[in-house]
Amino acid sequence: MSQGQQAQDLRMQELSTEVAALRRVVQARHHVPGSPSGSSSAGIPPSLASGSARPTAEDLDAIAQRMATLLKESGALAMGSREAEPPAPPPPLSPEQRESAARAGSLVERVVSSGRMTAEDVLEIRHELSQIRDRAEAAELRRRLVVAINQNRLIPSGEADGLP
Repeated sequence: MSQGQQAQDLRMQELSTEVAALRRVVQARHHVPGSPSGSSSAGIPPSLASGSARPTAEDLDAIAQRMATLLKESGALAMGSREAEPPAPPPPLSPEQRESAARAGSLVERVVSSGRMTAEDVLEIRHELSQIRDRAEAAELRRRLVVAINQNRLIPSGEADGLP
């Protein structure tokens, strides 16, 4: 048996175990006894529930769909399903931050146009970007550097400890 087949078999076993655990949770919440026909309330065929058959991908999809339906009906999914509020826009840059962003932008333009970035350039850009850390402006300048490097338009110094 190949490693791929072994991994697939292992994943199928894990999924079967997860589905069985979910079924037990739902049954415990609703105190649902097993049906007289031998199938469970989670919609698992008796052959799968008994372990005598291996579930197919379609079986697992059907089981997952049934479990989602049961969880929705029970209200278990409603607890944390409120619409997430969009994040508040970041505050505007201060005058000092705008100056740092402008200086960092000039430095990035200079190194990209020269095609070389020294360790000193990295330190200068880092210093300026530290003033606007976690801002879209800083991410955009870093993105421009990475794109230039990936397109072989910019060669970073081997002496630099990473990128800005």
